[in-house]
Amino acid sequence: MAQSPAHVVLQAVQLATDADVPALRQLTAHYPETLKLDLILRILLTYLPESIEPPLYTGFLRDLLSGRLTVHGDDATPPSLVEDLSDNEARHQVRKLHLLPLTGPLTFGGDSSDSFTCFLMRRAHLIEAETGSLPLLQQLLEPFLDHSDLLRTWVISTLLPLLRLDYEYYPQTVPSYSLEAFEKLEGTSAVNALLSPAARQGNQHQSPELGRDLRGLVGPWIYGETLRKRRKLDRRRSSSIAVSKAPVGAEEDIIPNTGWDYVNEWILNLSLRDFSQAVHAVEQWEGPRDVDYGGWDDDHMEKDETVLRSSTEMYAQTGLAAIYASHDTSGPTFEGAYSILEQVAHILDVQTPPELRPVSAAFTADLVSSEYLMSLSQAHLRYNAFLHKSNPITKPSKSSMDLLYLLLVSACTLESIGLPMACRGIADLSLFGKSVDQRTVFRKLLHSLQATKAREEKTWARIRQQLLWLRDWSYVIGNESNDDQDAEQGVFCKIGKVEFEIEILKAFLIGTRYKLALDIYCRQSQPIPLHEVEKAAQQVALTAYDNASNGNRSRGGVKRASDILASFGECFSESRELKRMSSLLSASHALSFYTLTLQHGVPFQPVNIRVHPDPISLIGKVLNQNPRSYTKLDDLLDIGRHLVRACVEISQQEDNLIPPIPEEQQMLIAERRIMAMAIDAALAENDFDTAYTYVVNRLAPLQPPREASPGFPGKPTTQEDDISWRAAYQAGRHQPPTRVNGPSKLRRLEQRMELLSQALLLAPSPALEEVLATWRRCEEDMNVLVAQETEDEEKWDNKGDRKIPGGFSGEDPRLLVQKAREPTRGAMNEEAPMGLFDVARGAAAALSKSAFPLRNPLPGSTNSPIKEPRPRPVSITSEGASDQDSLSGAEGEGRIRKRDMVSNMVAGGLASGIGWVLGAPPVRHE
Repeated sequence: MAQSPAHVVLQAVQLATDADVPALRQLTAHYPETLKLDLILRILLTYLPESIEPPLYTGFLRDLLSGRLTVHGDDATPPSLVEDLSDNEARHQVRKLHLLPLTGPLTFGGDSSDSFTCFLMRRAHLIEAETGSLPLLQQLLEPFLDHSDLLRTWVISTLLPLLRLDYEYYPQTVPSYSLEAFEKLEGTSAVNALLSPAARQGNQHQSPELGRDLRGLVGPWIYGETLRKRRKLDRRRSSSIAVSKAPVGAEEDIIPNTGWDYVNEWILNLSLRDFSQAVHAVEQWEGPRDVDYGGWDDDHMEKDETVLRSSTEMYAQTGLAAIYASHDTSGPTFEGAYSILEQVAHILDVQTPPELRPVSAAFTADLVSSEYLMSLSQAHLRYNAFLHKSNPITKPSKSSMDLLYLLLVSACTLESIGLPMACRGIADLSLFGKSVDQRTVFRKLLHSLQATKAREEKTWARIRQQLLWLRDWSYVIGNESNDDQDAEQGVFCKIGKVEFEIEILKAFLIGTRYKLALDIYCRQSQPIPLHEVEKAAQQVALTAYDNASNGNRSRGGVKRASDILASFGECFSESRELKRMSSLLSASHALSFYTLTLQHGVPFQPVNIRVHPDPISLIGKVLNQNPRSYTKLDDLLDIGRHLVRACVEISQQEDNLIPPIPEEQQMLIAERRIMAMAIDAALAENDFDTAYTYVVNRLAPLQPPREASPGFPGKPTTQEDDISWRAAYQAGRHQPPTRVNGPSKLRRLEQRMELLSQALLLAPSPALEEVLATWRRCEEDMNVLVAQETEDEEKWDNKGDRKIPGGFSGEDPRLLVQKAREPTRGAMNEEAPMGLFDVARGAAAALSKSAFPLRNPLPGSTNSPIKEPRPRPVSITSEGASDQDSLSGAEGEGRIRKRDMVSNMVAGGLASGIGWVLGAPPVRHE
């Protein structure tokens, strides 16, 4: 029985709802004019349950598509389920069906006549949304891949990545994206979604997941990038939901294929976070040509060879950029960078670079052309410029790969020496760094070498060869040259060769490799001039000396400085500078045995000698801080001589216009100053006897008195000695302790007057008045002591005379006393002190009669008013002795008494001092 079209449609809807596919097939075969392809597809799309297994109806769909639905003789028409409805009711029910359209916002733009493709894609979305089962989608779509390139592209780029991500590669994880959500992912977000699971697992262990996912997930996803761009473009052109009628590939000239750019950026960013994972990714994946489509591709798939070639070159550029972008400086990092370089050479089918290792004697490498280096700029090393196609540093070429290989060898060599640097930093330093920047890094490298002193000499020699190669990449290991030529290419190419060798020599010396330094720089090829070697050795020795905390030669910086001087003494035996340095070390070593503290409690260090404006004054501090150190005068004098030989400024002149004092004169001045300091130290400790001995035996004028100069008649022209006279004067004015009295006090006064007389001989004219005043006070004190002693002797004699047994009792005792006093009074009258002007008038004649032991006797004057005494030994009254012999006796007037001797000494001093002012005739030498 024939049915109306409305009844046929309602019956088809009922069969689809009941999932009765065979009956629906029969119905469609009986009423092909009513149930056309689009209508039956919309009925299936709207009412066929999504949970039904696709194999149950894929055959029916295949027959619908091919038009092979036929009615067999035994096939009856399915019974009508809506036959009770009238035609009007049936039409009314059909209008209320609301069948889903075949096209929608989730389908790619394409030919609207291909309703079957649209049905499959919308059916796949409905199944996934209802069941979440992606294998059902595979069962539905796989039989129809050959029907449409659009369908094949969608299945490969969308369904295949999701299937592998959730069911094959990471089945243990919860699916994170629905089909609809995954289709909305674009660019970087899609690449991150596909590769982040592999990146997370790569942090735990080395595995091939990254290469597998790039090949099996990202590669298929990028296959559909063109269609995604077309859909995006269609949405921009029209707000309505329509299928574009443009053929596949018609928009490729408008929007270029940049899907691989997202992958390149992801790999570059990964190299910043974890360079080892980026290395694994590049090693395991060979680029855009290495894609796994799961067997769903065929020979007729559209593959633009130009795009593939360009994408492959950009992938290779990404590998080179990842090496520059990495900040890691470990050995495995450089090995991984070399692996990337090998992979890039393999991808581009160019020659593989030599094996990566620190530079050695057998190393050879191709240099980079000068034209290529001139084309580079510092902007090419910026991170955001690494993936620019026009960047010559990262763009794959022979020059860029040769440069990168040289940088990797340099990085590997620096890491083996002890200064790891990133490849990008080495490129910036070698290509664009200034000379000051290269010097800073080079000295930092040498400092790291100096911190490791346990290396053997062979290792140090090899390191020197490596450093020379780092300066000049064209340097051949073992080929020594004395040419100071500029290097064209190298990490330290802007440092001169002589300067470079000097810094290496200093590193050898600081590392205590003296024998190796002598062998290379003094005995073998001598790569630098010998005077530069001497200068470098002195600088290192001085640096070690300045950093020393103790001046002892047996330890610390002074020991290192001493070892350097001893090592180079054979080569530079006549070096004045090294001799001066040796004297400085000797002085520091001698001072180390004394306690010496500077201001604010700071202990003495050897460098204080070099920075002190007056190093001789340090000896004064030694005398003040070390009790009885003044008794070691010879040791202190040796220290002073060493300081003078070390060319330490000890000049007492502040006027720069005055010529420098000769070394011999400086030596004498230093000795006088040290003796004066020792005398002051002895007096400070009340050791007058030592001070007296130093003045009498050690101090003498710098030059003997000479005749008056023609410009100043009567005034002697002697070298002023402002040190000796002050020392003698200070010793002469020293007051003895109060406990000293009697003969010892008289003896002390005689010694003081002798010291003052020497001060008169050494003092300049303006100071004579002060010295004479002190001398007069001492003379007055002596007269008082002599009178008191005489009185005590008289009392003792009188007491003795009265107690002599058998004396004449008839004599008057007062007469005996008077007789005993008469010669004493005569002596006292004879000993009356002369006035200052009386002494001055007789000074010239008395000078020849002076008994002062430190002056040579001068020719006498026939007009001398002083009576010439008879010669006799001069003796100093010892403690407890008596002046009886000098004060009594019949020949008392013919003897030279101590007081007369001192007076004569004063007269002699005045004759060469202020005597000429008072009119005394000048003393002339014969």
